[in-house]
Amino acid sequence: MQVMQAVILLPALLAFSIAFKHLDQEWETWKSKYGRKYLNADMEKVRRNAWEATWQKVRDHNLLADSGNKSYRLEMNHFADLTAHERESRGCLIPPRSAEKPMEVQKYRTNVNLPKEVDWRKEHCVTEPKNQGSFCGSCWAFATVGALESRYCIKHKQLLDFSEQQLVDCDSRNKACCGGLPRLAFEYVSEHGIMKKEDYKYVEHAEMCAYQEKDAIKMNISKFYVLPEESNIAAAVAFEGPVTVAFAVSHDFMLHSGEGIFDGDCAEEVNHAIIVVGYGTEDDEDFWIIKNSWGTEWAENGYAKVKRNSNLCKIAEEAATADIAGPREEE
Repeated sequence: MQVMQAVILLPALLAFSIAFKHLDQEWETWKSKYGRKYLNADMEKVRRNAWEATWQKVRDHNLLADSGNKSYRLEMNHFADLTAHERESRGCLIPPRSAEKPMEVQKYRTNVNLPKEVDWRKEHCVTEPKNQGSFCGSCWAFATVGALESRYCIKHKQLLDFSEQQLVDCDSRNKACCGGLPRLAFEYVSEHGIMKKEDYKYVEHAEMCAYQEKDAIKMNISKFYVLPEESNIAAAVAFEGPVTVAFAVSHDFMLHSGEGIFDGDCAEEVNHAIIVVGYGTEDDEDFWIIKNSWGTEWAENGYAKVKRNSNLCKIAEEAATADIAGPREEE
């Protein structure tokens, strides 16, 4: 009887050993790819455990995607060694209701004739996705700057990299690495202008304000406003340029591979700011094209498609942008 049990158990033990060695190899490959080095063995064990839980989650999800039960896929990206709780708690917005005063609301005619698809990347008016880093909740600054870069380019046919660090350090209406709101940042830029990234580089933490008025581009922002409902966001994107939106990010979104249209779970409240740079329809499914601030390693080189016309993850509840008429003439 004991011999029979050993014969039965042996294949299972061999399979477990092979699977464990395979995970070891994947872990080492993943660490090398993303440059991970941990302080000590205990810390590495904690991160390895989180990584293995992510590995199982990604595997299970993608099996569902393979069978047609999920419309998007996940991947073991640079967030894979975070716990689910850590991924869900990486918010970088202050509560929208905490804004000091209401802003102008922009609405478009309901019968406006929209293009079927828009993608401002094709007009060479979208900078490459940047990376806010792991230690600064500055998505609000990256979203603001990204929208302004594109809208400035649309008006002036010149694509410039503007400074997120200026907003982090100098915009007192927002809270630096502890969060902010693009609609408040647009007001700051309308008053002070914005320096170029090369003159005020991003350092992933807040420092003393080093704003130099002589180096700032004094944008003639004619108005900054919020956009209620997805129909108004689409019209603004089509006719004026990219728009900032808030998003209730879940850990699925952080692990999104970029393959498929994201329509997954959401957090309870908006906690992240991104940019809508276009929209379209694929297999009868409407989507937004969004630009994120998690680097080009995330999703499709920093971009993703998100389900449109369903207010997914509250994407229509904190949309804002600014109209640029051109740089003001110096006195």
